[in-house]
Formats: sequence, structure tokens, C-alpha cells
Amino acid sequence: MNRLRALFREVDNNMPCDWPSLRRLLIKHGVTSATLDNLFLPHRVNGGGYLVEILDQVGYQALGDHLGVWADMKDRASAAIHGKSHAIPVSGNLVVVKCPCNDQPLVFECSREGQWTYPAQPGTELILVENLENFLARDKVFPYLRDVCGVAVEEITTDIAYAAGNAITKACNTAWLAKYKTVYCFFDIDAGGFRMFEALRRLMLEHEVEVRFVAPRELAALLAKTHRHLTEKDREKLVPYQRCAPPINLLASTLLQTGKSLEQEVYLND
Repeated sequence: MNRLRALFREVDNNMPCDWPSLRRLLIKHGVTSATLDNLFLPHRVNGGGYLVEILDQVGYQALGDHLGVWADMKDRASAAIHGKSHAIPVSGNLVVVKCPCNDQPLVFECSREGQWTYPAQPGTELILVENLENFLARDKVFPYLRDVCGVAVEEITTDIAYAAGNAITKACNTAWLAKYKTVYCFFDIDAGGFRMFEALRRLMLEHEVEVRFVAPRELAALLAKTHRHLTEKDREKLVPYQRCAPPINLLASTLLQTGKSLEQEVYLND
């Protein structure tokens, strides 16, 4: 276990590690190869070793918890003693939500004990907007979804929330997200956006919530305008998503074919 903990610490701190040894140890502990491929992406570095990218923070945390890797790190306070507070999620969360019943955004809070406080009753549907610039231009979200993405939602029953990147995939968000019938993921069209979507989809598997990834119907035309070309590392990150269910597999293939990806701020040009 000491060896496994040491390797996990190297992954946590983005340090070169012995990936073949870590992989063997995890398989020995019953972790399947498919699970490892979904959780980790190793990159060979000069001088030996691998930098191991975490593809699914929620799944990675769950794996470490299951194996007892962080047995002495129960919360961020105890983890901070090891200089590893970032390895433990914040116990609660704050989410900025624009509800149709209020002119200004409200803050939904999850306490350290996991209790949610809603200044307004959550709506029927939810749009998660990954980037702050797009959330600040939220008056454009509904018409863009309708006219460009082909997704019509009822404005009077739909909330819009600032996803704040990976923070939206935290397990403590489950109770809040489960209050909606449909959650629309309005994310960057890249490996990062796909990773968040897949994490949310898994988070909602036991709840009657439809999680949908939203993308422009004429994606190829937008990709033709952008100069965000894929690097070799970008391509490596995208390949696993070709094995996902639609539309993620189709979107990943489109990105790989065109050699480009899309930041959602591009939508603000329309």
C-alpha cells in the first residue's frame, strides 16, 4: 500500500511516475483495464517516467477512496498537513444560478454537511454553461440553443447555471442536479467538455435525469473559422471519447477529422 500511495502522490502532484508499476498494482487490486483507460492518460516524458493525466476527477477520487490511498486524509484540513489539500474536494459548493423568477443570479449553496439551500425553487430544466463569459451573456443562450443547436427549452421553467469548469462534476452536486428533469451541458467542444459531460452522466445514472450535451448543428462551419488546432496531446485525449455513446463519439471523430476543437466563447461572435 505504501508503494501505491507514493505513486498516487506523484500523480496528484503532476510528477513523473512509474506508470507501468502503477497500472500493474491497480489491476492487482481488481481495477479493470477499461476503467484505467477512462481514468488516466499517461504521457511519456524525457528522462524516463510518465506524467499521468487524470481524465475523470470524480472517478479518480472514488478509486482512491475505495483503495484507501488517502486513509489519513479525511478532509482538506487533514490533507493540508501533507501539502495535498488539492487532492480532496471542498466539502460543499457554491453555484451561481439564474432563475426565471429573479432578475439577477442567485447563489445555491451546499453546506459542509451536504445540505443544499435554494434561494429560489429549482426549475424543471437546467442549462450548465461552462465558461463565465458565456454565462455573463446569458441573454443569448436561449436563442442560440434554439436557432443554432436545435434545442428548444421553456425559458419560464429553465435555470441557467455557471458550471465553473470541473467544479460542476463534484459528487455533492448530485442532490441539486437530481431536482431537474433535463440537464443541458453547454460546454467547450473538446476533451475537457466531453470529460465533464461523461462525469455528470455517470453522476446521474441512478436518478431520473436526462443529461444532454449541446452542440451547434453546423459544427463543421464553426470549426472552419477557428484557429484552435489540435496538438498531438489533444488528439490523445480525444481518442477514448470515440468509444462513447452519441453524440460524444461523433463529435470526437469530427474534431479528430478536422484537426480542431472549439471554445464556446466562439458562439458570442454570432
